[in-house]
Amino acid sequence: MSREDQPDSLSVDSALTAFFELSPDLLCMRNDKGYFTRLNPLWTKILGWSLEELRSRPWVDFLHPDDLVATLEIEDRCHHTATPIKHQNRYLSKNGGYRWLSWRLSPYQQGQSVGIAEDVTENYWQSRELYRAGIQEALKLRDQAIAASSVGIVIAHTRLPDMPLIYVNPAFERITGYSAEEVLGLNCRFLQCPETDPNELQRLREAIKAGKHCTVTLLNRRKDGTPFWNELTISPIYNSQQELTHFVGVQTDISDRINAEQALRLEKAKSERLLLNVLPRSIVQELKQCQGTLAQQFPEVSILFADIVGFTTLAAQMQPLELISLLNQIFSAFDELADRHGVEKIKTIGDAYMVASGLPVARDDHAEAIAEMALDMITALQSFRTRQGVPLHIRIGINTGTVVAGVIGTRKFIYDLWGDAVNVASRMESSGLPSQIQVTAATYERLQEKYQLAQRGVITVKGKGKMTTYWLTGRKDGE
Repeated sequence: MSREDQPDSLSVDSALTAFFELSPDLLCMRNDKGYFTRLNPLWTKILGWSLEELRSRPWVDFLHPDDLVATLEIEDRCHHTATPIKHQNRYLSKNGGYRWLSWRLSPYQQGQSVGIAEDVTENYWQSRELYRAGIQEALKLRDQAIAASSVGIVIAHTRLPDMPLIYVNPAFERITGYSAEEVLGLNCRFLQCPETDPNELQRLREAIKAGKHCTVTLLNRRKDGTPFWNELTISPIYNSQQELTHFVGVQTDISDRINAEQALRLEKAKSERLLLNVLPRSIVQELKQCQGTLAQQFPEVSILFADIVGFTTLAAQMQPLELISLLNQIFSAFDELADRHGVEKIKTIGDAYMVASGLPVARDDHAEAIAEMALDMITALQSFRTRQGVPLHIRIGINTGTVVAGVIGTRKFIYDLWGDAVNVASRMESSGLPSQIQVTAATYERLQEKYQLAQRGVITVKGKGKMTTYWLTGRKDGE
């Protein structure tokens, strides 16, 4: 071949350039480092990216994530085969969509591979037109339902750093006060209040880590700073390779329900406190579990009656409200003593105050507890005076014996005692002396080792006849 017959290298390059420019297909040259080295202008027309943008990034960046594994397998074959290879995959358009490309790839030679691709997007779907139409209609209905939903719906991307939100529906915006533009790209933890239950947060984190379904109740904060209770249900989304790709979250503002439940609990607690002011705790629990008469016999308890001396005269000298205020102060002091000594206040009748020890929960030291109560009542009353400065005195009577105690009737419950031992205790008070504690022989037998008692002698007790009684005067030394 003569020199004139040899092809000119410049002419060959020009012809190759013309071929690239005029080809109806997408043409490219790729190097073994994963970059495009040459592209024809049709790429820009089909995908929207400039040729500089396409060459500046590895071409795998433009692949659909679901096509990555299969495409890399084809790429590996290009390095180890001598024949062209055909396959299809999806490339990302600049507008965010994907185009189906049908490829013919040459094997790598000297680090270069030539690729010819045809945009077959329309052809790919043409045979699936009815299917696609059905899918599009279903998606349209789905989107309308999500947009119209009264609950917040969010989607978080698990493959992106910090699992950001990539979608929120209008209900989320209404509930939280945040627009989509303000929250997309953020992790949803920005809603959390410091006061939220850490146990609920831990359950949520564990479910996310394990890729599992979970429902939690969180205290969140709106954009304006107001808190709200959020019942959040998260559901994992897996791709065809069983890889976790997204979490869908459904958020419901349950503040009204939580507030109502809290108000109900407060009212229940208030009712419970009121009921416990009337009845012993154990009796309240029994009443909750059954209906009807609740009565029980106690073989040995100690009963105390106390009465303000000269109350009738005192009532005539004081205004009614002033008298009630004084009684309230005195009986409130006695109530504190009853709590301190673990004895059960039974009732007040006018100026009389009644307590018992050893019920509704039995105790061996019932007599000692009631004795301590009586001595402290005498001491406590010394701090009270009438408006004119006149000191007050009480009579106290104590007896020990068998009683029946319980609640009878169906309205205006009261825990009360019945039995001869109660009547005798009342007689010990009415036949006593101011600022003295009169006890029966039965009570004396249980107190004589630890307390100072003086025999009063034989007295006549209404309904009982002659009885020997004692004065409880104090505690023995060291007791």
